[in-house]
Amino acid sequence: MKNFFQIALIKRMLISVGLIYCLGAMNRLYAQDWVKVSPIFDSSCNSNTYHGFFADERNGWWITLFPGTIFHTTNKGISWETQVDSCNAGIGSIVFTDSLHGWLQGQTLPNPEYEYFILSTKNGGKSWDRYSAPVITCLTFFDSLDGFAGGDSIYKTTDGGVTWKVQTVEPSYGFGIMDIFFIDKKYGWAVGLSNIFDAGVILNTVDSGKTWQFNDTLTTVGSAIYFTDSLHGYIAGSNPPFFEGVIKVTSDGGRTWLTYYLPGTWLRDIAFTDDSTGWVVGDYGFIWHTTDKGLNWTKVESGTISHLYRIFFFDNGNIGYIVGADSTLLKYEKTVEVKEEQPDLETSFKVFQNYPNPFNPSTTIHYSIKEAGLVKIKLFDILGKEVVVLTNETEEAGYHSVEFNASNLPSGVYIYTLRVNGYSDSKKMLLLK
Repeated sequence: MKNFFQIALIKRMLISVGLIYCLGAMNRLYAQDWVKVSPIFDSSCNSNTYHGFFADERNGWWITLFPGTIFHTTNKGISWETQVDSCNAGIGSIVFTDSLHGWLQGQTLPNPEYEYFILSTKNGGKSWDRYSAPVITCLTFFDSLDGFAGGDSIYKTTDGGVTWKVQTVEPSYGFGIMDIFFIDKKYGWAVGLSNIFDAGVILNTVDSGKTWQFNDTLTTVGSAIYFTDSLHGYIAGSNPPFFEGVIKVTSDGGRTWLTYYLPGTWLRDIAFTDDSTGWVVGDYGFIWHTTDKGLNWTKVESGTISHLYRIFFFDNGNIGYIVGADSTLLKYEKTVEVKEEQPDLETSFKVFQNYPNPFNPSTTIHYSIKEAGLVKIKLFDILGKEVVVLTNETEEAGYHSVEFNASNLPSGVYIYTLRVNGYSDSKKMLLLK
């Protein structure tokens, strides 16, 4: 039986699984896309995870729908510490403008009715201030003071969420605003549900959110909206009562919208990494991908059937995260062709990263030697104890490989070392069973 330290060590090594290399034709290396990470929580109450937010590649926050636990990571989602054990309330939208300033929206249980509130932090979640709020369900902030909220209307704050002022929406029907997105501080969009039309609506503003006008009514309901520029915009949502996934696309600033129906269920969030490349996520592990400004969408395997709620990208779209239900965290490393690592047999000794890695139970180690010699490859555990000798024989100059089957070893981190003619090099491998 593994102890807690061993399990934690194994899972911390998953910081590298987002970029898994495979050796293909001509020894070119390729990186895999979405990989499921196994996050470590310091609390057992983590199965009902809900929305989350990554402020940068390292810092993220994750919340539970009820009782409103707030988790925080500083190491790229590998481990999560509890910042607030329980808000004793339902928690919804969460947003950060940087690694220090953040807000989340919640509502208490009806006693005798719901009480809506905002929690605000200025120190990365070490402490939170609580303020009363109108009926709101989504948040967006420009900086530490200025932001908007959507719910039964659209609201604006200029004091960091302490107070909220209702904005003018024309015509003034009842709403359930689900997402707000600003192209810049002047032009913004909102999507949600109209209580009057019993259908989805699109609103937009051209005066920094002071007034909002109907752009269109929809037979679909929008969950999220995203614009890459003033002309090209996208809405992700569903088509009740069938609850097909729906993407709405505009290329003329919202004057007209094209509708694409994607098999599956409610789509929850959408993001683009450049003018053409976008991703959308939804219930039951659905991920769809476009590379042509939303004209065509391809389903991407996620490896999960859990609901996926939010998606984030950093480093010019090279790194991404998806947070979802059931402690589901997916990490993305952009699929790129890595510089060819074909060894120079005239000048180099080299040991390559094993593939696959992580592995279960077999993997292959490739290496090159520039001259004949006695080759020794040994495997050690993380404490430095020798586990097995993989190779101990004289070999000719050239490119070689050795197969390794670890069916009789426990899961864990291992180190393999190549020694030949005074050259020595080591690399880590991860066995996961």
